[in-house]
Amino acid sequence: MKEIGFWDYTCPTHGSLERYHQSDWDALLDDMAEGGFNSLVLGIKWLTTGYRSRYPWLDQDPECTAINSDNALIHHALQGARRRNIRTWLLVVATIYPTRQFNLPYGVPYWGPEFTVYDLDCPGLGERMKMLFEEVVDLFGNETDGIVVELEFCDGEAPHRIPIYDEWAHKNNRPDFATIKNIRLEPRAYPYAHWRDFTTTRRIEVLRQIEAVVRARGFQGELTSIIELDNQPTAVLGNVNMEMLWLALPHWPVVTYDSIYDRRRNRLATMDFCVRQPQQLGLSAYYLTRGVMTFGIPPEMPPTGLEEQWRLSLEDAQIYRPDILWFMGSDARLDGAVCSNVKLPQWGFNDGRVARQRLMQLATEMGVHVERQ
Repeated sequence: MKEIGFWDYTCPTHGSLERYHQSDWDALLDDMAEGGFNSLVLGIKWLTTGYRSRYPWLDQDPECTAINSDNALIHHALQGARRRNIRTWLLVVATIYPTRQFNLPYGVPYWGPEFTVYDLDCPGLGERMKMLFEEVVDLFGNETDGIVVELEFCDGEAPHRIPIYDEWAHKNNRPDFATIKNIRLEPRAYPYAHWRDFTTTRRIEVLRQIEAVVRARGFQGELTSIIELDNQPTAVLGNVNMEMLWLALPHWPVVTYDSIYDRRRNRLATMDFCVRQPQQLGLSAYYLTRGVMTFGIPPEMPPTGLEEQWRLSLEDAQIYRPDILWFMGSDARLDGAVCSNVKLPQWGFNDGRVARQRLMQLATEMGVHVERQ
């Protein structure tokens, strides 16, 4: 692996870094440097916003310390990481926004009515995404090594997408929407291939547009994007045609992850989808797994100890060798949706920092580390 590290968020409701102060950042970066972790993905735009923005359609929670500091804490973290030889990435989720502030049509409620997810054909979304990435590059581009683009749940069906699909289908000798909508359900068949190819095409177009925007702004760092999996009992489904993505964007690595973050279910299949398949095509595979994270899906699956999850992920990394290995969550400070200090004891730890230190220690014990060039 060329990088191993943490993936975490300054955004409100996540539960991890949103109330961090300068001393907290210093402790995290010191722990990483001492523990042999050399990579940090910092999510500054998730469902909520974790940086100070000039745009009124992005929420600005004054209790978020990064926002309250007018981004001084983000600059401190990025600069501090660079001094410690830790590579940094900025994560931007470009398709989900607080409903009240964003207020574009055709959105679908996400995690309740407070947040809305938008597909890539939503009128007005492209213009705002351009503004979002321009602002991120202007504010932080000189201090970071890469940008992670997330287009989560951008692929859904919607009435305004039907004529766009039908035009694409006609040009590509595919069945029209009325035909693919009238599908016979068969558990051993995957009936969504035409729609998935259409939405993969739309992803490719949007990623090219984002690349043009950030390059025009002078950003020369690496670009990568997330492709998602659905992990169900005896079924693992990918939402992107990876071969189409590779042919169109061979220079874009993919970030992959198991949607339930539980290494006990479909372990071999998820590794095939997340690491083996992209690498066999020629794509670099950046794999994201559970760190100091109490998020649990499905609810009927009881929590397992975090250390067991880490051990399984580290074993998988030894066998399948992703190009980068990231652990979601480096702390749990609040009772957040993803990292909860209230739920953390159920997962085997009473303190988030102690948990992250044990994760890094376990990686050292198991011999999972950055390969020296």
